[in-house]
Amino acid sequence: MLPVFVFEPDLISLADYSAMHVNAWQQTLQDLRSRLLRMGSNVYVVSGEVLQVFSALHNKTGFELIVSHEETGNDWTFKRDQLVTLWSQQHNVNWIETHQNGVVRRLKSRDDRQPIIQQRLFDAPVVATPTEIPLPDPVHTVCSTQAIPHYQQFFQPEDYANIRFEALQVVSETQAHQDLQAFLTQRGIAYSGGISSPNTAFEAGSRLSPHLAWGTISLPTVFNATYDAQLRHHAGADSDSKQWGKSLRAFSSRLHWHDHFIQRLESEPSMEYRPINPAYTGLVYEDNPEKLNAWTFGYTGFPLIDACMRCLQATGFMNFRMRAMIVSFAIYGLHLSWRIIHPPLAKIFLDYEPGIHLSQLQMQAGVVGINTIRVYSPTKQIIDQDPDCVFIKRWISELSTFHSSDIIAYEMATLGSYPRPIVDFKTETARWK
Repeated sequence: MLPVFVFEPDLISLADYSAMHVNAWQQTLQDLRSRLLRMGSNVYVVSGEVLQVFSALHNKTGFELIVSHEETGNDWTFKRDQLVTLWSQQHNVNWIETHQNGVVRRLKSRDDRQPIIQQRLFDAPVVATPTEIPLPDPVHTVCSTQAIPHYQQFFQPEDYANIRFEALQVVSETQAHQDLQAFLTQRGIAYSGGISSPNTAFEAGSRLSPHLAWGTISLPTVFNATYDAQLRHHAGADSDSKQWGKSLRAFSSRLHWHDHFIQRLESEPSMEYRPINPAYTGLVYEDNPEKLNAWTFGYTGFPLIDACMRCLQATGFMNFRMRAMIVSFAIYGLHLSWRIIHPPLAKIFLDYEPGIHLSQLQMQAGVVGINTIRVYSPTKQIIDQDPDCVFIKRWISELSTFHSSDIIAYEMATLGSYPRPIVDFKTETARWK
């Protein structure tokens, strides 16, 4: 077996990918390579168009089988997979795609999905890690001397100027299991009640979403470990056990939603370009480029919105409530379409998962047709989630010396060099009624 990873320049150059993502792949591959070396193997890492890579490897080794996970990605990856299918047929190569979660390809009815999920995520036995993976001789030398591409090979410095690479969560299989263990034994007790505020979510959240997005841990592994943790705390009668039980139930409930949203994209790939509910196809947005730029980089004059966007630009992480708020603000406050905010947000989500990302954008934009439309008040969210403006002052240096009461009154106050609000929020949101 030859483990292969291809850095595809055409994929990396898409508007929804960034240096943040490529940096995660680099970390993952470095960790994977160290693990494989202990098994007498390695990983062949190359940059190029995947069919050219496969053709070169086929000429050298004459391989007859490709094994990969099923992938539910954006339209570009879907079309690439169609080309790989055609290439495999033309070269008499068998391509086996194995499932990696509860997303079911070619699902005919949603009623059929539940037993499949049960079998895949809960009933299937855990496969033991191999102790040895023989590496084909023709490529052994190439693998052992080959460098893993760096994000700087694909991007200009201005493309990653806002990223604080030292602040990014490490993405690797080793780190994934450490994060899971820390969450289920230490941090997770604060999950219930701690994930709504950006001040506590960095610690109270599981922080597993980047690992699930890039495949450094499997969903069955997380489900099984969570179930074991629930059993450990079930017998306890003290306050900690009760709080653990509450938090782990909440976490398990959210885990079940993970594949639900990816399944949407798998079943309806057109949702990358069109609303799930066709009744909203003709909805008109302003899509003002200056407002989009101010929102993307955190200069709208709305402190919590700007703090969230600057934090995302730097770290790639933000809790769910704040993500929902910034999307709601972009849609209803700035009249930006969910299509136009999709790429800049995807670029700064370290845990970018197209199915979840597109589903949530459409839900918050109110174009799914089955969800309650939520318009988050940026001021109320400060009062509820950051009343002392700790998070705001951390990410907006211009406001670090102002009292929290002045910051909360931002719509009526002048706060030094910090910009005034670029819209009247109440007036703009009222236009949607």
